Amino acid sequence: MIKTEKLTRLLVCYFLLWGAYILFLILHTVLKYYYPQLFEEEYEQHFLKAMLTKNPLRLFILAVIFAPIIEEMMFRTLIKPSHDNLILLICSWPVFFLNKMIPSDVNWIVQLVFIAVLIFVSFYVLRQLIPQSRTLRIRRYLDKYVIVVLLISSLIFGIVHINNYVKDFTLNIALITLIFPRIMAGIMMGYVKIKNDHIGWSMALHSINNGFVILILIISKSLMN
Repeated sequence: MIKTEKLTRLLVCYFLLWGAYILFLILHTVLKYYYPQLFEEEYEQHFLKAMLTKNPLRLFILAVIFAPIIEEMMFRTLIKPSHDNLILLICSWPVFFLNKMIPSDVNWIVQLVFIAVLIFVSFYVLRQLIPQSRTLRIRRYLDKYVIVVLLISSLIFGIVHINNYVKDFTLNIALITLIFPRIMAGIMMGYVKIKNDHIGWSMALHSINNGFVILILIISKSLMN
């Protein structure tokens, strides 16, 4: 019964998220129509489009499996955290930056396997070294400010995705409107994690959310060809 309730909550949050996307799209369209000067810059996710053309399987695996796991470890582990959540947080950020330093000519499958093994080994070692008593105080502190942590982590989650559109960090109205849906998604994923009391549920929502979009892109690309 409990699992059914959690699954129902996951699906409800997914449809609510898409409802929020649609409302935001309407608002964005209205603003762009009446204030076109605010949207003079046009941004696209060139890396995503290139991967969609060259290797859709890689795009699907990265967006539906790899990104949801890594990004939830990075951004949702401070929201009502367990001891293991904090260990995952410590593992994820160094791996995130290390991944950016891996040469682009390295085979992507080898790269993903390396990252997965590194996270697993790091998590195992740190779990042995750090007892639960060491993280108890910070967990209790974060629990007191769960809403604040949820909002801040969601904001950072959105800001990080600016790099999907530009190489060097910049911020303007056009980019804010592009990352705002990510902020909404971050809030909803954090909410699912809080209510279902496990990071696996936010990973699942993240994966479903990305998966639906990527599937539409792949099908659209196939039909156009």
